[in-house]
Amino acid sequence: PHLIYANDEPLPSFIQISTCTNIYNIPLTHILYIESHQKRTLLHTKTESLLLPVPLYRITEMLPPTLFVQTHRSYLVNFLNISYIDKKNDPWTIFFFDSPKYAFVSRRFRRHVIDAITLSD
Repeated sequence: PHLIYANDEPLPSFIQISTCTNIYNIPLTHILYIESHQKRTLLHTKTESLLLPVPLYRITEMLPPTLFVQTHRSYLVNFLNISYIDKKNDPWTIFFFDSPKYAFVSRRFRRHVIDAITLSD
């Protein structure tokens, strides 16, 4: 199964991450955001957070760039799950549908985030 994006190109419905001890199949729609944590990666879904012994850049290589946007040097966010962005404080805060979790947008990535998530006609 694949997700279909606006340009009609099929996207994989999940990513597969293999570690020394496990193979994870993670549906892309379940991922809220991914966070760099030292030389590892914390992958946040609505129901759990997985600490993976893989650096963020390796995970980034597996993700479709049409669904994920870098919002901070340590965060990649799945913009399909963004409920809203609170711009009142610095850094901006991203909130997600049906989840108490949140991520941040640093000043450096604000324009990039706005350009990536703004719907065009």
